[in-house]
Amino acid sequence: MEQTKPFYDFSIPYNKDDSVLRDLLNELVETGYKTVAIDQSFDHSKKEAGKRGSEMFPEPHKIEHLRKEFQDKLKILQRITILYVDVNVAHAMSVSHNLRKFNLIAGQPKTDAALTHCCTAFNGDLITFDPAAGSRLLVNRKAYQVAVRRGMFFEIKYAPAICDSNNRKDMIKIAQNYCTKGKSKNVIFSSGAAHQFQLRGPYDVANLAFIFGLSEDQGKNAVDRHCRQLFLKAESRRLGKTIMFVKGNGPIIYSDSSEDEKSTEEDEMKGLKPQIGKADAFEVKDETEHAIKRLKVA
Repeated sequence: MEQTKPFYDFSIPYNKDDSVLRDLLNELVETGYKTVAIDQSFDHSKKEAGKRGSEMFPEPHKIEHLRKEFQDKLKILQRITILYVDVNVAHAMSVSHNLRKFNLIAGQPKTDAALTHCCTAFNGDLITFDPAAGSRLLVNRKAYQVAVRRGMFFEIKYAPAICDSNNRKDMIKIAQNYCTKGKSKNVIFSSGAAHQFQLRGPYDVANLAFIFGLSEDQGKNAVDRHCRQLFLKAESRRLGKTIMFVKGNGPIIYSDSSEDEKSTEEDEMKGLKPQIGKADAFEVKDETEHAIKRLKVA
């Protein structure tokens, strides 16, 4: 299993221009982030007719050169965001091999039916919304609770709220819906920043909790603890049932349990012998005292 460190940003849009993406990663390092995810989108509603095999979803972009460049600075994961309108996406996901190559899978529903499916049956890790159209989709209380029990997380992106006032209203509306329906459980903050000037430090992002209706602790968890839980949940989905081998670095000492029990019994017997000897001495002393008393009386 891959190791991660706080703080986290699980939504850095992929850019074909390496210089733009490199500037984003450098800014993330300077602001204190340690684990990030490069996000690429796929619109399932615009799929090609007849293409229903395992290759419906694209392969992850080649970012090995960036991982080597930021090897000691950032942990770079890969994420795919699937936009869809109906439940037919479930079959396509179940037979896809390319999806298994991504670290994180996010669902972005476009309809109310897709939103309900995303909360109750979507085989992914994260639920996100389009800032431009997401305000029209509000999750109900029952679906929110089911999603939390399944270990799903809800994402709030702050970069679109910084760039546009209308998007800001929509994101606040969505966040307030999370607060009303589910007390803002399992919420994480991501940037969704397309430019380095849209990024903010993790402590500044945590303070956005007061605007989005979260408590102070929830704001801190949204960039740290909940993101770690999301990563572990995603790894368990990818790996499934596995066998783990634990190897120790120090010397291995073997012992026979029967010998240990025998030595323990011997130690207990040694401890009892002095106590038995003392008890016998007291009994002999009492008998002699009684005999002396009888002689005096006689």
